[in-house]
Amino acid sequence: MSKHTTLDQLKKLAQRSKAEIGKVDGKVASLSTRVDELVTAGGEPNVITAVKNNGTALEITDKAVDIGASIAAAVANSDHLKRKVVTGVDAIDPAATDADKFIYMVPKTGSDEDDLYDEYMVLEGKVEHVGNTKVDLSGKVDKEDGKGLSANDYTDEEKAKLAGIEMATDAEVDAMLTEVFGA
Repeated sequence: MSKHTTLDQLKKLAQRSKAEIGKVDGKVASLSTRVDELVTAGGEPNVITAVKNNGTALEITDKAVDIGASIAAAVANSDHLKRKVVTGVDAIDPAATDADKFIYMVPKTGSDEDDLYDEYMVLEGKVEHVGNTKVDLSGKVDKEDGKGLSANDYTDEEKAKLAGIEMATDAEVDAMLTEVFGA
């Protein structure tokens, strides 16, 4: 059962929030003073002396290191699966170089328009059927006008409860927040 929040309850929350913010402000001021003391005492800012990515030293520029180029190069040089349309299963050579880098698309005959291919891969040196291009939408939920994702509408009793809740206006909420936090 959900409950609504009154303007008085919202005001109490705002007052408590203001008190907590005051505590945080005090801690921030104390921390700022400690940082200033470290700077005055000659504290040294963080210095990066070396960074390696997979054993390769990277250039440091103004306390920053860009590893984006090395990551992009690693991704570009990695193995990726590619689709390859072949005429039939017998056209797949499991001994071919990089045979395990493809999903082989074998055309189906007499199939409906969204199931045109059977998919095969070379796994451990053998040609294996791994799937097809059939799209299954049997669990899809269609949108109905006037409804969300639930077919349950509110009962008259629930609607009456909701209709009986008095809502604070934006002006009332603004006035209360101004009273607690100031203008």
